[in-house]
Amino acid sequence: MNTEKSKIYVTALIYIKEGKQALFEEYRSKARSILERHNARIEKIIKPTMLAKGNIKLPNEIHFAEFDSKASMDAVNNDVDYKKIIDELRNPSVEKLIVIPSKLSDFKFDREIGDKSKTYGIAFLNYNSGKKYEKLFGDYHAQACEIMPEFGTHFERFLLPTGIKGDFKQPDEIHRFYFDSMEGLQQMGSDRRMQKIIPLRDESLSDLNFIIGEAI
Repeated sequence: MNTEKSKIYVTALIYIKEGKQALFEEYRSKARSILERHNARIEKIIKPTMLAKGNIKLPNEIHFAEFDSKASMDAVNNDVDYKKIIDELRNPSVEKLIVIPSKLSDFKFDREIGDKSKTYGIAFLNYNSGKKYEKLFGDYHAQACEIMPEFGTHFERFLLPTGIKGDFKQPDEIHRFYFDSMEGLQQMGSDRRMQKIIPLRDESLSDLNFIIGEAI
């Protein structure tokens, strides 16, 4: 029996060629039904609107996919129909693709699922080398997770990447949030308690890319 821990969670950053949005949307629609054939699904699609922190070029779309198991992911990748739409639709419409398979983190939290009315945040984190910095970030994260819900921040997933395909450094963790409002997010950023612990985060990380977007 498959459990949440045996599932594979894929984050795909997609850069669409200019003028090829309609072609990509055709690929997206057909890919969704193929995934469902093999015990997989698209959890959510985000359209990035701003880079809150970092230096990554904003993708046109970010897809979150869930596979029941490695066998499920292999079945999709080996599906003849899937290979066909990659050749006929995805390759002609996509300029750049970054794919990050992950497993669930052991971090304990109350998971919530946002709808299309919410604002979404995706954080790609890389630690400085050494257990000291992992502990430092853990201290920051535990305190931040106590404060953030006060400002309408909700937690969707905390992921540990297991590999990467594409031109991007593999993150150590991926954090997914959603916010009730941009106003709440801004108020959280100026909260004195958050400002006090931000140095812990910055000291512990070698890189942080934080993307804000909307669900489509």
